[in-house]
Amino acid sequence: MGDRIFRGVVAVLVRILYNPKVFFEGEPLKGKKLKEPSIIVSNHTSHLDGPVLNTALRREKIHTLAAKDRFDQRGFGFFLRHTGCIPIDRQHADTSWIHEALKVMKVDGESVAIYPEGRHGSYRHQLPFHSGVSMLAVMAQMPIVMVYQDGPHRIFRRSKMIIGEPFRIEMPEGGLSAEFVEAKTAMLQEKMKALMDEYIRIDETQ
Repeated sequence: MGDRIFRGVVAVLVRILYNPKVFFEGEPLKGKKLKEPSIIVSNHTSHLDGPVLNTALRREKIHTLAAKDRFDQRGFGFFLRHTGCIPIDRQHADTSWIHEALKVMKVDGESVAIYPEGRHGSYRHQLPFHSGVSMLAVMAQMPIVMVYQDGPHRIFRRSKMIIGEPFRIEMPEGGLSAEFVEAKTAMLQEKMKALMDEYIRIDETQ
């Protein structure tokens, strides 16, 4: 109950300070609601990406992947723990986050947000995606929803984003291989670039 109240307070503050506006690629989500638990893949512009995305899709319960070392920081660590974030160890070969993310989607029926750049990119410039996003997508066999956020977010300047149409990456017949994961990671990065271009086209017509 305490975490739910805390998330509600955060959502209210984000709506007041950033008032997210959402565009959609193709058919809009009805009531901004995903049809089933999904892997939400977003570009990374600042630490505010997660709260803004969660507020834009406030009907969902979204668990955001966040760097494990951030959980040890005073204040920010409290925020991460009480908003259902999943720690990922960037310094070591860690797979525990994949198992936790799979549990969230398959057992709890909730969604997971991942920022495959791993750190903040510059304005409208993507950093290379890490391959963990493709591994999670194939292992989960859940819909992938791409999100492009036009950050960084500024107080009292309306945050904007575009949400793509869901799609899946099927498990290959021969199982996962390094080549397959690398190819699908590159494909996801290309989809993000295309979504950014679509956002720019739509935003310029508003």
